[in-house]
Amino acid sequence: MTGIYYLGLYLLLLESCIGNYARWDMQLLCSDLYPRVFTSYLPRGNLTGGTYSQQLHLSNIQDCVMACCKKQLCNVAFMHNSTCYHVECDNSMVCVPLYRPELANDNPPSMVLVRPVENNKMWSDFLDQVNDDTVGTLSTDGIEQDQMLFNEANKINCIDQSDCLNNEICVKHGETDVGTCQCPLGFKRNIAGTCIMMHEIDTAELVTPQAKAQTIKDTNTSIKPTMKQLLVSAVSKEVRLPENEVTLSAYTVPAERGNQHYNYAWSLLSQPEGHTGTMTDQNRVTVKLSNLSEGLYTFKVAVSSPNAYGEAYANVSVLPPKRINQAPIAIISPASQIVKLPNTGAVLDGSNSKDDDRVISYHWELQQGPIGYQPNLVDTPTLQLNNLIAGNYTFKLTVEDSDHVTNSTSANITVLKVTDYPPSANAGQDVIIYLPQNTLTLNGNLSTDDRGIASWEWTKSPSDQNKAVDMQNTRTPYLQLSNLEEGMYTFVLKVTDDSEQSSTAEVHVFVKPPTNKPPKADAGDDISIALPVTRAVLNGTRSKDDIKIVLYHWEQISGPNNAEFATVNESVTNITKLTKGDYVFKLTVVDDNGNADSDTVSVKVTQNKNAPPKANAGGDQVVTAPISALIINGSQSSDDLRIGQWLWTRDQSSLAIGTIIQDTDKSPVLMLTDVVPGRYVFRLKVTDDQGLSSEDTVSVIVKSDPQLLHLVELTLNIGASMLTVSQKNSLVVKLQMLLRDEASIVVRNLRTEPHTGKAVLVFYVEKKGGKTTLPGPEVVKRLKEKLLQDSGLLQLSVANIDTAVCQNNCSGHGVCHQETRQCMCEAFWMQNLIQKYFGNGDSNCDWSILYVIIALLSLVVCWVGLIWGFVCLCQRICAGRRRSLRPKKKPARYSLLQPEPEDDSSAFSTYNKMVLSESDTDSDDVLFEHRKSKSGSHIRNGKSRNGFIKVGPRVKT
Repeated sequence: MTGIYYLGLYLLLLESCIGNYARWDMQLLCSDLYPRVFTSYLPRGNLTGGTYSQQLHLSNIQDCVMACCKKQLCNVAFMHNSTCYHVECDNSMVCVPLYRPELANDNPPSMVLVRPVENNKMWSDFLDQVNDDTVGTLSTDGIEQDQMLFNEANKINCIDQSDCLNNEICVKHGETDVGTCQCPLGFKRNIAGTCIMMHEIDTAELVTPQAKAQTIKDTNTSIKPTMKQLLVSAVSKEVRLPENEVTLSAYTVPAERGNQHYNYAWSLLSQPEGHTGTMTDQNRVTVKLSNLSEGLYTFKVAVSSPNAYGEAYANVSVLPPKRINQAPIAIISPASQIVKLPNTGAVLDGSNSKDDDRVISYHWELQQGPIGYQPNLVDTPTLQLNNLIAGNYTFKLTVEDSDHVTNSTSANITVLKVTDYPPSANAGQDVIIYLPQNTLTLNGNLSTDDRGIASWEWTKSPSDQNKAVDMQNTRTPYLQLSNLEEGMYTFVLKVTDDSEQSSTAEVHVFVKPPTNKPPKADAGDDISIALPVTRAVLNGTRSKDDIKIVLYHWEQISGPNNAEFATVNESVTNITKLTKGDYVFKLTVVDDNGNADSDTVSVKVTQNKNAPPKANAGGDQVVTAPISALIINGSQSSDDLRIGQWLWTRDQSSLAIGTIIQDTDKSPVLMLTDVVPGRYVFRLKVTDDQGLSSEDTVSVIVKSDPQLLHLVELTLNIGASMLTVSQKNSLVVKLQMLLRDEASIVVRNLRTEPHTGKAVLVFYVEKKGGKTTLPGPEVVKRLKEKLLQDSGLLQLSVANIDTAVCQNNCSGHGVCHQETRQCMCEAFWMQNLIQKYFGNGDSNCDWSILYVIIALLSLVVCWVGLIWGFVCLCQRICAGRRRSLRPKKKPARYSLLQPEPEDDSSAFSTYNKMVLSESDTDSDDVLFEHRKSKSGSHIRNGKSRNGFIKVGPRVKT
């Protein structure tokens, strides 16, 4: 009963803190009676359960609780490391104490429930489950576990029925997929969190907290639920490769007590594709995970006992390893430039700067510049410079990547001051007009200046101020004059440049009285000629005028082809390249008054006899490789009428290699590609329309490329379709820097490698002055040494560097294959494999096959002899050991038996018997040669069949 009394007193304190704390003396209330202090407990929601506010001026639990009581929005007083925190909970459920055994150390955290959030009995129900002997005390040892209670205000989320407990249903809300677990009709959730039938619960209202607690205890003792709900939680974790191990722990409310133990079952719900991993201790409170791969793992832990069950979920996020940052590379294009005044602008482009991730900032600085120049530098990838003055500038660009690593480079600008020359005015030529023409346009656009003319100004000469004339467009190069009167006018043109320098020029206009007689044009009599004559003379000297003809102009009106005029502005002219047919030519004459007249003349060209054409192949030539195309021009061939057919053929003595472009062998100009050094001979045959023909032969000698042995091919690891001009120019500059200033790069060709599509730069290197060339092998050697020290010097990856022509002499015993760059050895010679695979790697023909075979045979014989000697030595050692271990035997004695004659049996006693003495032999057996009788009969009377018999030791007598 004492426990119930203190519980009721504590609930009274909670009620006063929730709504009516103003009516109480809070100082007295919080100092005389404290709620229960939960030691080694944390709010269930941890840091996500509400808002934590640190109270630095409070250092003990009593002051922390009293200060929380005085705040309207303080729900929990929490102490950790002697620091007070006031917690404003999101709801009452997330602030229910959760026991954490791992925090039960020398300085465990503690918490006090001050007031609930919702207007319900969430915390009252929780405190009802606390043991009576602990209510009202200031602290607890932390070994007791509190149950988490569920009510209708704190439902469990669910997706389907499998997420709910026994006697629960999953109720969806609206069109969402997430619902809550609720008790069905006829059931109600008890304080243990399970749904049981209504008649099993005493529905009477409890008037006082003490009575309610007593009723709950009686109910629990009388009705035992079939299965209790365990509150299980597991904390998700995150790990970053290369670390691939982690542990997950399960926490339960109530926790294990005394002999009560829970069963744990960890299972994997989802994992990344192609996952790896190992799970150990699956049936313990803490599971160990190892060998994890990148991705998200989802685990489920089920905790059960004979009368309780609960489960929780946890995620393990395996993050990829952190990227190893590479420093950015600052690049300015162009690296140096020259600006000539009056140009005052320049552009520096740093957008080509590179980084393995991205460049996040660009910073420009003026390191050096002329005095008086104050630039406004904007930190953008491209810097626009204006108002530059004469002098030398050095600008520095610093780039920063996403990991805040920087790199810098600089660019130079030289602004040159150029001499500004004064303009030169040109008002045009003097003009004569005849009345009634009284308008004219003067042209001054032939005036010049080195930087451009800024202004134009036309004026009358001071001596002509009294003469009437209308002037328009006086500020332009073109002056329009009208209402001119008879007489002479002088006009002055003044031009001014940007530097206020000026120049003047005069032009005279003569206005003559009118004339009414225009000139009379006469183009002469009609002309008739016969082929092979292809020229004629046009004569217009019979044209007349009262004053003077100032202009003659000839032009062709019609004809079978376009004839050529010797001149078109003379009274007499020659016309050539006439062919069979009728021509009409027109002559126009103009007098000095501007009056004009025209006349025509006809030229008839006939053919009495056909003359053969004359072939002209263009003459012999000598050209030097490399050339992209060989051009032979035979257009100077001629015919009296017209050449109808052209045909180029290759002479038998000519080189056969070379491709004729399209159908140029049937045109006046022959074009040949893929030429090689040597002599080409072609024969040109021209045929006219009447079938007559003529031939001419031309010889073209193509000399070898003088730089062929010095050409170097640089193969890049980039497709030819991706290489830009800026990258190519930058590559040439960097090659120049690697070879230093005594040489200059001359690019011969940029082509595509046939099989791989990579870009190949073909070049040679001239020494300073351009008189001598560095040998190709020397250039290759120097570049390889430089790139071996630092492969990133060129910024573009290099696949191979070699001479254009293979210059390996193959040790004097073979030839080098141009495509594979491998030596093709002569008979009985082979490659030095040691030098090939362990030396410099160059192909060679150093080894004689005969010497290699002899060396191999000698080596085999030596090895066989060595092995045989070793075997014999082992056999002798083993035989000696066996002989030393064998026991000695007493030597046996043998006597030699003589053959017995067939015809005399008494002769047996006369046979001599020989007995070996003991000192005769030391061996175990003695063999004697058997001598058979003539008849070959065997020994009888017990003697051996083969002539030998073994006898015992000799007995002395």
